[in-house]
Amino acid sequence: MSTDFEQNTAWIRRAQTDMKAFVEGLASRLEGDMPGFVEVERKRDGLFAKTSHIEAITIHTDNNDYFLKQNGVHVSTVRAKTVRGVVLKHEDLPLSVWLESLVADLADLSGAMQGASNTLHDFLMG
Repeated sequence: MSTDFEQNTAWIRRAQTDMKAFVEGLASRLEGDMPGFVEVERKRDGLFAKTSHIEAITIHTDNNDYFLKQNGVHVSTVRAKTVRGVVLKHEDLPLSVWLESLVADLADLSGAMQGASNTLHDFLMG
């Protein structure tokens, strides 16, 4: 039993370390790839510190708004159905479900933008 306990606690420690790096990487990637759709809140690590950490990430899509909040090693994720700035539905989701939903909404947004771009191109060139 002690071996299972030790293995479980080792995985938890590793996941906590990995999660901070994951959130940093996710924020960096989203900011670079989707300007105007992503807001990242950073907090300085101390009063005179040059370093900071991610406190929250917000991603806006046509279908939903996605919120990720990091508090130390804990990460919480929320999907909100928002229409004209009014939140109609608010769901706390496990990180894996949140990511799957975000990827699906980004695919929908990409398809809509691609269709609009093609239609506008055809109109202007036709």
